[in-house]
Amino acid sequence: MNNCIFTGYLLHDPQIDNDEDGPACCIVKMVTYEYRKNKRGEKKKVPTTVTLQAWASGAETIAKLGRKGTKMTVYASARNGFLKTDATDDVLFRINEFDFGCLDKE
Repeated sequence: MNNCIFTGYLLHDPQIDNDEDGPACCIVKMVTYEYRKNKRGEKKKVPTTVTLQAWASGAETIAKLGRKGTKMTVYASARNGFLKTDATDDVLFRINEFDFGCLDKE
């Protein structure tokens, strides 16, 4: 099965790309953290950046509510990316469902 769950923080304010012929699209980058202990027993924070893509009403909601640093959990499916370069990862995660953490804060 191709299901992925990520919880992390948005690296920038989401931007919507409204194509007149199709649905709205939003591409965001999120950083997630894994904590590991080194040989001395000290905790080390290891960041991983993922590229996420949302469509239609999901894209509009993420662009409206999301801001740089917002904590978010996404349920996504891995897709072939669109960058097609040797220097970058060619995996894009399509958002199927999402939830924002701490939207009650001002």
